[in-house]
Amino acid sequence: MTLNRSIAPPQHPVTGISLTPPRRHELPNGIPVFIIDNPALDLIHLNVELAVGSLHEEIKHTLRFAYFLLKESSPKHTATEMDGLLDFHGATFNVTVNPDRIRFKIAIPKKNVPSILPSIYEFLSTPHYREENLSIYKERKIKDLEYNSKKTDVRCSQLALHALFGERLAAGQFSTRENMQAVTIPQMEACHRATFCAENICIYATGNFDADLEQCIDGIFSQVPHGTAASRIHDLPLFAESAPLIQEEMPGSVQSSIMLCRPSIGYGDPERRDLSILTTLTGGYFGSRLMQRLREKEGYTYGIYADLTYFGNQSLFSIGSEVNANDTRAAIDACFEEMDRLCQEPVGEEELDLLRRQIEGGLLRDVENSVSYMMKFAYWHAHDLDEREFRSMLQRAHDISPEQLKFLAKKFFAHNNFTQIIVGVIL
Repeated sequence: MTLNRSIAPPQHPVTGISLTPPRRHELPNGIPVFIIDNPALDLIHLNVELAVGSLHEEIKHTLRFAYFLLKESSPKHTATEMDGLLDFHGATFNVTVNPDRIRFKIAIPKKNVPSILPSIYEFLSTPHYREENLSIYKERKIKDLEYNSKKTDVRCSQLALHALFGERLAAGQFSTRENMQAVTIPQMEACHRATFCAENICIYATGNFDADLEQCIDGIFSQVPHGTAASRIHDLPLFAESAPLIQEEMPGSVQSSIMLCRPSIGYGDPERRDLSILTTLTGGYFGSRLMQRLREKEGYTYGIYADLTYFGNQSLFSIGSEVNANDTRAAIDACFEEMDRLCQEPVGEEELDLLRRQIEGGLLRDVENSVSYMMKFAYWHAHDLDEREFRSMLQRAHDISPEQLKFLAKKFFAHNNFTQIIVGVIL
């Protein structure tokens, strides 16, 4: 039988799916551990999260340097030796520092966990920072800073952080050669001692677990000392008053980077799911309103996005793009016009049906295997939710109406709530 690829396959709504909750237990020091069992996966994945991030940083760069240099700071091995040990055992270790948390992603073949995980824990818990490694890292970051200073999109993001968080938070302060060079090992050590404690840690894991493996991992992380829990993001003074228009000229640029942003609601807000759907409709996928207008119709840009970034009980709604320099003003006007259209005209059923399928597909990709499910569950749990959020979001995508989307657009898309940031061509 020959497959006729000119005929689309039948489409069906996603229904009847529920996720098995992870197994949960607590270590003697109070660290919660969530395990998603997968007997077919002998590569054990550990996601160790600290409820502290760049928004908690008191001295610019100190927290980032302290945690990004962990692997080079083993008390028993040089950086080269540690890399060799990880490679020999088929293990990987990566660090991500987000505004609200630090994440260690560790992957180790099951048979090698008892051999290499203790060495990983040594540099996690008792790093020996070396001046040579810090000096090399500083020079690399300074070169990155000099290179990125010539990129409009990077500068646009820096201006956005400065506008939103201001000077009172280190996350809002500009990175400079001087404040990078000023970071010292005693500062990094103090930062690590203050943040690496059982009260800040949660562990998520997936793979082919058995009693011996579980006991091994539990025994290692039960050694994490007690300390003082970091302030919740909810309690931090986040968004500052910002000017409605921020511009910075970059002579010779053939593109301008633009960002329209505003503070918005938190992840626990009753309207959060609806706003997520509206954001996807606005600029969250290839068929979104902004992509259709600014890319397909006007040719102002190759791509544009709308996104929500959550910080506890607040979030940042942003629209961003790199556009042709001569079309900077027209592109910004088009963004506001599309937001206005969502405020005035109900979404058609055909477009809403496409949006629902897009959201369904995204939700399914989030949990398509035990590793992606582990990462998504960690995100939900960090926001005081669990695996039931999958069905809640799926159901809301099915139920939301054009009238509800229009009502929400009127509430959140008022022009005077936005800060406009432009890097490239001054208007």
